[in-house]
Amino acid sequence: MNEKKPIYSSNLVIRSAVDDDVDMLRDVFRRASLTIEGDRDLIATHPEWLVWDDAMLPFARVAVVDGRVVGFASARPVDDFLELEDLFTDPDWMRQGVASALIEDIVRRGVRVEVTANPHAIGFYESVGFVASGVANTQGGTAPRMDLDVTRARF
Repeated sequence: MNEKKPIYSSNLVIRSAVDDDVDMLRDVFRRASLTIEGDRDLIATHPEWLVWDDAMLPFARVAVVDGRVVGFASARPVDDFLELEDLFTDPDWMRQGVASALIEDIVRRGVRVEVTANPHAIGFYESVGFVASGVANTQGGTAPRMDLDVTRARF
């Protein structure tokens, strides 16, 4: 396994995703999804959930370090807010600030952000300022709805 290195702002670049990124987005999506031990049985029952939706490409932002995609987020506009559809970090780069940097990038748009959160990620979402706002019924069961008012983001 690669030694984890802290990310410094000078070598982390966040940019819009392009067609050439799709294979890496699919790979990061799949590998990151499989890191959550509590979700593996459900994913094994529904392998189709491991296929990233290419229709999200126009809404995706990628985090790149030294030319390598290390994470991505996609947030699409819905009414007066952004719906965070994807937030995934390459397993080799988890807990290095990639997801926080992607959320910070989304917050710069100045619009409230909402997400149906994986229950395993609640701690992360709370750490960047999201608060619980309800519950959603998903294919995998109930999941918390959370929202982030850009005025309370923790960056």
